[in-house]
Amino acid sequence: MCAKNIKLFCSFIIISLALIIGIFYNNRNSTDIVESISTVESDVDNKIVKKDVNEEVSVDEIVLNNSEINESTENKEVESNIIIKEEQEESDELKDDEKPIGNDLSIEHSPENVGNFVIINSVGYEKFKFNEYNANVYIESVNKYAENLIGDIKIYSLIAPTSSEFNMPGEYRDLSGSQKDGIRYAYSNMDNKIITVDAYSNIEAHKNEYLYFKTDHHWTALGASKAYESFMKIKDEEAVPLEKYNRIDSKDKYLGSIYNMTQNKRLENNLDDIWYYDPLLSVEYSSVNRDETAWDSNQIIFPSYFEHERKYSAFMGGDTAFSHIKVDSQMEKKILVIKDSYGNAFIPFLLPHYRDIFIVDPRYFKNNIYDLIEDNEIDEVLIINYATVLQLPEFSRLLGNMGSVSVTSATAIKATVSN
Repeated sequence: MCAKNIKLFCSFIIISLALIIGIFYNNRNSTDIVESISTVESDVDNKIVKKDVNEEVSVDEIVLNNSEINESTENKEVESNIIIKEEQEESDELKDDEKPIGNDLSIEHSPENVGNFVIINSVGYEKFKFNEYNANVYIESVNKYAENLIGDIKIYSLIAPTSSEFNMPGEYRDLSGSQKDGIRYAYSNMDNKIITVDAYSNIEAHKNEYLYFKTDHHWTALGASKAYESFMKIKDEEAVPLEKYNRIDSKDKYLGSIYNMTQNKRLENNLDDIWYYDPLLSVEYSSVNRDETAWDSNQIIFPSYFEHERKYSAFMGGDTAFSHIKVDSQMEKKILVIKDSYGNAFIPFLLPHYRDIFIVDPRYFKNNIYDLIEDNEIDEVLIINYATVLQLPEFSRLLGNMGSVSVTSATAIKATVSN
């Protein structure tokens, strides 16, 4: 009887231990899942707090899947840099003794694929893959503005090519599709009311200049200026020459978003220069962050970002849901710019041409875009995105779903709203 009791007691102990181990394992998995979900949620609802002009305002967040490229639409959008993940805390600047200053890795090397990016000869490129279905989602979203805006409001579309189109070494050019063909397809299928801006040709003509960063997916201020010149050309207006501006360079070299996304050590041997052109006119700048907090400034360029890791946020203070620039100018026109982060380096060049510049980011703007246009008597709408948007249907849907009513411009006799 005693032996039987001992046997039962041992069985009870074994079963109890198994249950405890099972509970621990499940809790651990649950924690991992919760942390994963929280990370994704923080990508979209990144906490942005009110900042003064000497502090950080908002930052691009970059999402990267470091596994092999998954060809599904959903994973392409997670890997893309249209929606960006913060990889560090708000105080993300590196201490002086922690800043990468290069290593012994060879600059020349065969391509290294990391998600939707490829590193070639210590330069990072975002690969472009044209998909007609995804491009059509973007086209349909842009066309909605032509359908809903009645009257004499002018609507412009500017699709900006990226560095992989011009700077990728010829022998590896087949790693990325033709953005020229993709942009041509998009423009040719847009409504006749959409005025398409050929930024491609002017950028191509200057492709040997420093138009794109080597470690960041954005264009430089010089690259943005070439697109601005194209925009002014289609408007039959004179662009302000760069010689009129005072160029301000960062004293520190720059490791940009592609480095942050890939952590590829070869990029440490090829740090970027970054600069801006000091705006010519005074402004009053107000913004609403993604969490609906608001802030004001008397500048749209924030040099303090040059002391931080994410230097590209010097342009406009990064991405916000909504911004308004009131320009100290005699100009009368008002423009609404609907943009991704490529628009941030572009917008400062618009100051000499408008009295008011309204800015919306479809990723974060939650109001009715047509109410905004009507209430502020907007004269022109510019939709500016980089070419990767043609493979991002989720972003395109956000762009197209910001409103559904029809409005007229201020010069029409009466605003018309149709349900």
